[in-house]
Amino acid sequence: MVFLSILGPMFIMASITVIGYIIAKNNEVTDSSKQLFINIMINVAVPCLILDGAFKTKVGKELISQLIIIFIFAIIISLLGLLFGWIFARIFKYSSSNARKIALISGLGNTGFIGIPLCAAIFGPKGALLAAAFDSGLGIILFTVAIALLQEGYQFSLATLKQLVNPPIISIVIALFIIIAGVQPPEIIKQLNGMLASLATPLGMIYIGILIRMMIKQKGAISISRLTVPILLKLIIFPILTIVILVFTNFSMMTKQVIIIQVAMPTMTMAPVLLARYTQDEEMGVKAAVFSTICAILTVPFIVFLGSKLLEN
Repeated sequence: MVFLSILGPMFIMASITVIGYIIAKNNEVTDSSKQLFINIMINVAVPCLILDGAFKTKVGKELISQLIIIFIFAIIISLLGLLFGWIFARIFKYSSSNARKIALISGLGNTGFIGIPLCAAIFGPKGALLAAAFDSGLGIILFTVAIALLQEGYQFSLATLKQLVNPPIISIVIALFIIIAGVQPPEIIKQLNGMLASLATPLGMIYIGILIRMMIKQKGAISISRLTVPILLKLIIFPILTIVILVFTNFSMMTKQVIIIQVAMPTMTMAPVLLARYTQDEEMGVKAAVFSTICAILTVPFIVFLGSKLLEN
């Protein structure tokens, strides 16, 4: 059962997060060192994890159709997530500017840093590949619609499209080529790629632990209680709505399970960066990412359990 298989990886990730917290507590963490973690994750570890899935997954029409389904579904569900986040924020009387921030916090999850490694741990290389397809769909919405939403008077530019050309997206394209063409690199390249791919989970969770330490040290103006509504929406309400939608689809069980896990992910780690850049409000992004990640240790197994029960019936 997927519910039982997710408990081990979640415990391991939580343990590594504690290690990251201890490291940050005993060492000075600068902005440059945080950026180093992000760069290694985005430019090396996650792309190698995606390619590892392509190297180790059996090629077939079913796999290609699953990748396409998840990619398209991710785009649709990410758009709905932003929309629901904005609507709920307005219902609960958040200002227009804060409603846009809440939409990002509650609508888009950490499908890259946590989602891909978690799916890899549960489903193996194929799970990582399917999770990466979801992350790619979400990335398109992030660097187009979400960024436009955060900015007043947004104007489209080619610079926005350039952000879509990043190592994870490039690795997805290469992985698709490998799958469709049926080519394989030399064994030594596979081994090197596999070693780098193994960095994804520990680096991602150590970084989360560092963020937790940073949040505890900060004494900002934003109360955690103000983030309760968007976090509940991100971790509970929207994943349950997604499960209900999936009940009426004929997707394969693994496709449904990967989608559920990805939708149940906490607020993306990029949220502090984006909110700092476009709204000058890094504090809300940091607290939302950290608080939702801590809560996700309990909510993700619950959502997976609920999804397993409803989808099996």
